[in-house]
Amino acid sequence: MDAQALCAGIRQGLTDVEDRIKGNSWLTELVSGRLSTEALRAFAGEQLQIIPSDLRSFEVLSQRFDTDPAHGYLAGMATGERAALSALDAFATAVGLAGSVRESYEPLPGCQVYPSYVARLARDGTPAEIAGAFVVNLDAWGTCCARMADALPRAYQLESEDCAFFAHFAGPTTELERISLEVIDAGLVEGVDPARIARAARLLQAYELLFWDSLPR
Repeated sequence: MDAQALCAGIRQGLTDVEDRIKGNSWLTELVSGRLSTEALRAFAGEQLQIIPSDLRSFEVLSQRFDTDPAHGYLAGMATGERAALSALDAFATAVGLAGSVRESYEPLPGCQVYPSYVARLARDGTPAEIAGAFVVNLDAWGTCCARMADALPRAYQLESEDCAFFAHFAGPTTELERISLEVIDAGLVEGVDPARIARAARLLQAYELLFWDSLPR
């Protein structure tokens, strides 16, 4: 089995979860303009915890595998998280999450399981598990971000620069998917159990759904 066939099988098994992520009610309410500003602040507050955590996780991974062929992939993922963090600040400020309000924000347990699992993978996982989990998650997260990038200026009068965080994740992923599959193929050649890759993808996708389901209205 190669990476492409493995990921296709994983995606097929997670179709229901992916559909639930893309069709989650929080996002539906945002697109229709029915969410409160407090709900948007909560999204920003959760992401201000998640993105720095994921950034540190990829930095740890790039150090763990500094001589591995996957090092470039892991370092590139860290670079992407840094860019996302910079863009996130503009969105958080635009929805009123700044200064003491930002400092006092208390994250929700259900939203923070996702980065906690990424941190666990950074400590114990292989590059193939990381690449498998994230490449399967790409479409669901990217689709949600694309819908937010479209809806926020229209329904909440945000400027395009305030929505750069969402545009960052909604962009083309063809090259990232290609590199991810190469990392997975290398892991399979080295003996990584395909079941471990599938498990990492299944759990990360479930925690993505939990994130959306835990956001306040």
